[in-house]
This record gives sequence, C-alpha cells and structure tokens, in this order.
Amino acid sequence: MEENIKKIESVFRDSFSSEELFDAFADALKLRVDDVELFKILLANPSLSIDEVKMFAEKIIKEMPNSLYHISMWCAKVFENYAEQYEYLYSSINYYLKAINAAPTNFEPLVSILNLYNMEIDTPANKRILEIVNNCIPPVNLKSKVYYALADLYKHLGDLDTASRNLALAAKAAERENE
Repeated sequence: MEENIKKIESVFRDSFSSEELFDAFADALKLRVDDVELFKILLANPSLSIDEVKMFAEKIIKEMPNSLYHISMWCAKVFENYAEQYEYLYSSINYYLKAINAAPTNFEPLVSILNLYNMEIDTPANKRILEIVNNCIPPVNLKSKVYYALADLYKHLGDLDTASRNLALAAKAAERENE
C-alpha cells in the first residue's frame, strides 16, 4: 500500500495529464486513502483547470466529510493565487465561505478572506468580503484577530475612523479572550 501511495503522490505532484491525474485520484479513492495532505498536492497541481480543482475538491469532501474545512481553506488559497481573475476571485471567496461555515468559531478563514480585498479598485467583491466578515464575527472565539485585521485594512484604505473603531473592538475582545 505504501508503494502505491508514493506512486499516487508522484503523479499528483509531477503529472500534467488530466487523465493521469484522474486515474491516480480514482486509485487513491479505491485504496481509501484519507490523507488530506496528499490530496492537497493534487489540488495544487498547476495543470488543473478551475473546474477540475472544484470537481476533485467536491469529490474529496464527499468521500471524507471531516476534510471539509481543510480542503475548503486549501482550495481558497489555491484560487487566491490567481485572484486578479474574476472567476478565481469568486471561487476563492466561496471556498473561504465554505470553511467559515464548516468551522464558524475559527478566525482564520475570516482573516484570510480579507487578503482578497482589492486595495486599488472598489469592486463588488470588496463589498461581499466585508459583508461576509462582519456577518460571521459573532461566533468566532478569537474575535480580536479579526478586528485587528479589519483595523489594518481600514488603515490602509485611509478610513481612520473605522480603523480606530475596529482597533477598539479588538482591544475589548482581546481583554475578554484573556480572562
């Protein structure tokens, strides 16, 4: 089995053939491989199209429901690398949203989605990102991390009033978190 997994990993890492990647993926499922790190290698393969990454991700999540958070975060980060393209940007936002829904108390997807905010141009995606973050803060355990990230964002945008409001919220949340 170990040798088969090494072979699958090699294909996931080095192949540029969609057919070969699909066959190795099918082999991994047949062997009931449940190594999220192995599947992350596949999802990061640069030869895959956006639709292929989504297809593989959804199949992994279906076969391994406990991987929802990790696979969603990974796909969001993979798509984030090409976020200057509209389709990749919205795919990244959607996968961060899946991660947020999978682990609503975790601050990481909220802080990460803020990286998608376009500081150069005001886009509808920016509004969506802020809407998601602001709506999803209540259940987060470490709210201070999100508020500090928001304060930093607004500071970079030159909105010092909103930045200082978020800084105050961060300080208040940090106090509660340290009690």
